[in-house]
Amino acid sequence: MPNLNVLVVDDEAEILETMKVFLRQRGDNCTTCSSGPEALQVMHDRIFDVMLSDIRMPCMDGLELVRRGKLLQPHTACILMSGAGSRGDIIAALKAGVFDFVDKPFSSLPELTMLLERAAESSRTARERDALLENLKEQNTQLEFSLLRLHEAFGRLREQEEALESDLFKAQLVQRRFLPPGFPMLPGLDLYGHFEPCEHLGGDFFGTLALPDGRLGLYLLDVAGHGVSAAMLTVTLREFLRAPQRHASAADLQSAPDQMLAYLNDTLRAEAFDPPVFATMLYAVLDPQTGEVRLAAAGHPPPLLLSAAGEPRSVSVHGPVLGGRAGARYQVTTWTLEPGDTMLLYSDGLTEARDATGREFGIDTLQHVLMHNHRRPAIELGEGVESALHEHLRGATAADDVTFLVVRRPAAVPTATVPAPGGASRLAPGSVRVVPPRTLRHVPPDTGGRIAGGWHGESCIIRLRGVGNWQLATTFREMFIKARERTQDRVAIDLAQCQLLDSTMLGVLLQHAANLVLHQPGLRVVEQLREIDVADQFTLSHEPCPPMQAPIAIEPMDTKQPCSELILSAHQALMDASSRNYQRFGAVVAALRPSEDSDT
Repeated sequence: MPNLNVLVVDDEAEILETMKVFLRQRGDNCTTCSSGPEALQVMHDRIFDVMLSDIRMPCMDGLELVRRGKLLQPHTACILMSGAGSRGDIIAALKAGVFDFVDKPFSSLPELTMLLERAAESSRTARERDALLENLKEQNTQLEFSLLRLHEAFGRLREQEEALESDLFKAQLVQRRFLPPGFPMLPGLDLYGHFEPCEHLGGDFFGTLALPDGRLGLYLLDVAGHGVSAAMLTVTLREFLRAPQRHASAADLQSAPDQMLAYLNDTLRAEAFDPPVFATMLYAVLDPQTGEVRLAAAGHPPPLLLSAAGEPRSVSVHGPVLGGRAGARYQVTTWTLEPGDTMLLYSDGLTEARDATGREFGIDTLQHVLMHNHRRPAIELGEGVESALHEHLRGATAADDVTFLVVRRPAAVPTATVPAPGGASRLAPGSVRVVPPRTLRHVPPDTGGRIAGGWHGESCIIRLRGVGNWQLATTFREMFIKARERTQDRVAIDLAQCQLLDSTMLGVLLQHAANLVLHQPGLRVVEQLREIDVADQFTLSHEPCPPMQAPIAIEPMDTKQPCSELILSAHQALMDASSRNYQRFGAVVAALRPSEDSDT
């Protein structure tokens, strides 16, 4: 990836000159600075793909430079140059935005080249991701105003489906980049992976870690839930998983399955996600030469084992889920894959996939498929599992992501695939298969959100049905303004057929709570109000609303509050309601609030 824009920051002139010569020989554009303040000034004027900075400098150290630099250029990949044993707090560095570390003096320029290219690829992917999300945000805002102007007709929403599906497909392509393009061709191991999300974006992922002693780290992880939120969390967990590569003791941690899971559990809990995030995982270390398997589990189904003769074997592995208990500890189970043996790692979405009658695919069926195909290569065995699953579903859609990994130890080791010492293994063609869902799942109209407003004499009534979400919040605001222009009486909110309210609608209602009466709220809505500590701010009534005699006429207003500002103000109201809400919604408000130096 030539022609990178690289910023090098170091207080040693010799290092700056060495890097300038090296980068220009590669064809990159190199800018050098001798201090952190000078680098920040340069970053005001130029965009960089990668920043290489010394970790220890006068005036401003490398970590502080990364923190400030990320505010100016969040997509720039930052690499810290450090002497042996001077990397400091690794977790703090990762949270500050450090991509990786490199030791100086530089022992291997080829390794530095590979690091630069990985960092630049990460920077490019981040820019593409944010551009895609910005595009989605813009389209959603446009859709919101279209719905406001054409409130009586939902036809325009259906016309947007194709464009939204296209954008989700692009997001899926971004997520695919976080899955391995293939598994390495290693003597003594035959690998195949299958990933099939139930929605356009999934919450499962898997991959490998090459260990220095020739062994292979193999993992399969399942984040609770699926869809966009779970997919975003898989990106976070993937970074946690690869973070130990920047530790001085990376090999020790990655070679110990129990320590790796304990590290991931503690790191996930330290992030203090609200609501909490949970995940299940299998992490194994495989020795291609001896067939030894060392595996630890975090709340995940145990692997299925099959001998060379096709006989199933049981293995007992267990451990608490990731993100659950503080200080959780995990156990390692060790066994040997003999020549001809097979091991299958899978997510519960495979065995729990139900056909149209509700019958599960099940472990027994899965074992039968493995026994029938156990002599075949990993790819063919995996295709056999896929075929059996699709025959079972008969056109039905699995309710959860379907992910599995096939690990076989061939009866004979093919010497042709042995890599040169210290060389990178080639990827086995077709060893990873990602199956996109055929179509978006459509939500029946009755389960979506609907809003209607009208008058009964001089009393205003606004009725919410289904899910009261952010897409209805702007319409609600316009109806409320119209009502207050005509009467100062409190507005009646009919919630008899409202299933639940999202946080934006809750915040908008809270802003006007003194002028509202909530009629016939269901138990779920009442529980929502209590959960966010605002139930005592509303007047609740169990009496039904009177029928509407005339509709509220809504006309386009000359000045409309932008959708993003409405969402921000709604969450600000929730955040200010209680100290607990400050913790719940503070991060959301901070993310939605425009940056003060966005024009810098």
